[in-house]
Amino acid sequence: MNIKIITLFFLFIGSLVFAQSKTNLEMIYGLIDSSAGVISNNINNHNLEFNTDVNSPNEYSQINQRILTSLVRNKVKLNLDSLAMNKINYSLSQVTVNYSDLFRDGLFGDYLLERNFILSGDFSIQNSSKISSADIFNYTITDTIPYSNFSFVENNSLPFTKGNIPEAPFLPSILEPVVAITAVVVTVILFFSVRSR
Repeated sequence: MNIKIITLFFLFIGSLVFAQSKTNLEMIYGLIDSSAGVISNNINNHNLEFNTDVNSPNEYSQINQRILTSLVRNKVKLNLDSLAMNKINYSLSQVTVNYSDLFRDGLFGDYLLERNFILSGDFSIQNSSKISSADIFNYTITDTIPYSNFSFVENNSLPFTKGNIPEAPFLPSILEPVVAITAVVVTVILFFSVRSR
């Protein structure tokens, strides 16, 4: 009996943990990890050490440390010496979050919100005085979150993690309680009219 209760408890806690949406910053970090993976794949010799020059607008400065972390996690050896012969130039031009679509999950289901993330920029890999590789990246990802969660996924101190939220339609939000109350009233009337006969 106790084993069943413990199992049900862990299944319930697990469903709560997995149902939580990733924050917008976590999603953007995932796109940065993808760009760092591409840079790592373009390095011919992973024994070389690289200095980095991260170029991005001031509003994205919070991301700079994550770029370095992602490069190291992708087996790129970084050298902080500015005189290092090898260099990775990384530039961000756009980091955007858009909320594009608001829809319902079924007739009486919750409102769902579609999120779109865009991360674009470019990089170059410099070996001594030669550029051995360069490319432009443009990543997009789309997912869906509950409308009620949008305030939890944004970070108020980082404007690039915020977007314009479409408002929930006014009419359906009024009609839903009216339909539910009407259904209850009709059920009660039918119940007593059938019993009285």
